[in-house]
Amino acid sequence: MIDLRLDNVGLTLPSGRQLFQIREFTLASGSQLLLRGASGTGKSSLLHLLAGLMLPSQGSITADGVLISDLSDSSRARWRRENVGLIFQKLNLLSHLTVSENVALASSAAQSQAQAIHDVGLSELANERASVLSGGEQQRVAVARVLAQPSRLILADEPTSSLDDGNAAFVINALKRASIGRTLIVVSHDDRLASSFSDIRTLESL
Repeated sequence: MIDLRLDNVGLTLPSGRQLFQIREFTLASGSQLLLRGASGTGKSSLLHLLAGLMLPSQGSITADGVLISDLSDSSRARWRRENVGLIFQKLNLLSHLTVSENVALASSAAQSQAQAIHDVGLSELANERASVLSGGEQQRVAVARVLAQPSRLILADEPTSSLDDGNAAFVINALKRASIGRTLIVVSHDDRLASSFSDIRTLESL
């Protein structure tokens, strides 16, 4: 698990437009948060800041007492590898690899790979290439790849946006179950997710 704190964090685009300004945001270890907001408000950019992929224009980001916004590029990359699992909108699967091979890219532990694939309901498709899977199945592979990592913080960017109701419910419930003992942040404008989270905030209110 990992706790987070943002103080006076702002992100300004190269055009000079301020995307957002967060006065104070805290999240306790083990939390499961749904962060909502309209398209274009900076939800994905906020996840990139929390993962150390980007730096804020101003303010500080602290994770478990580590001021990640002040780390060097190499130190941030190492911190991210050791602590963060990311589910991007673009799934970044290798289409010529099987489900198991895609998940293996995230973890060398065979037991972790098999458990993650089981958790998202893809055990019977473990040897199928990603290219023959449906969109919902590919989304589950992306989730399994993150769950196989020894990450303490899971950041999911619109994990259900392209899924039908059945697959959306399956993916978010699998993600929540497998994230117990970790800190989970899901950013989405998908109204179907509201019933799955008790902690729901909007980017605009931070």
